[in-house]
Amino acid sequence: MPDYKYFRKDLNKWIDASPEVWQWEVTFEDGSSLKQFGDDGIFHQFAEIDQSKLAIFKMVSPQYSQSYTLLFSDPGMKLIHFYRNTILNAGTSDEEHIRLYCFGYEKRVGSKAHKLVMAITPTNNLIVTEDSDLITF
Repeated sequence: MPDYKYFRKDLNKWIDASPEVWQWEVTFEDGSSLKQFGDDGIFHQFAEIDQSKLAIFKMVSPQYSQSYTLLFSDPGMKLIHFYRNTILNAGTSDEEHIRLYCFGYEKRVGSKAHKLVMAITPTNNLIVTEDSDLITF
């Protein structure tokens, strides 16, 4: 897989980024789109997503045929995306690094914040929860 690059303004230089197994893609209300790992070799950061115009958030994989789609139907929805990293058998010859790809949304319902988070597991299953602290491996 090719490496991608992104520009770090604070360092004033280009940084390499290796592709992930699961990558986000977004479609905006006007039909335009943005890919985390762009077709032009640019790695786009989460902060580049204009959430005020967000219509669809997808997690896709260059290795697997399935994808996971989150539709944004309410302007009060705030996109969430993060990784949950775990090391199994640390310090042994069986050490294994596991990454869960987490995404979802948060929105206010009255005075309460409602959150829904999904996590893609190493077996490509999907965990759905309102409590991101439960997403462990």
